[in-house]
Amino acid sequence: MGDTPGGDTPGRADKSTVCIHIPKALFDRVETFCESKNLSPEEFILDAVSEKLTAVHKERRRKQRL
Repeated sequence: MGDTPGGDTPGRADKSTVCIHIPKALFDRVETFCESKNLSPEEFILDAVSEKLTAVHKERRRKQRL
């Protein structure tokens, strides 16, 4: 048994769990959207965070440097 979240589950040893608090109304909207697109809320949230971080990184790279 490993010390990492996911235990001995193959393919999960490199993943960790983060607990966040979001308003229930927002999570309900996410669940409704995900049901219509056949996605899990976790997958949707992971994709959204990844896309936001990529956009922020690109925006910072566009700024002129002194």
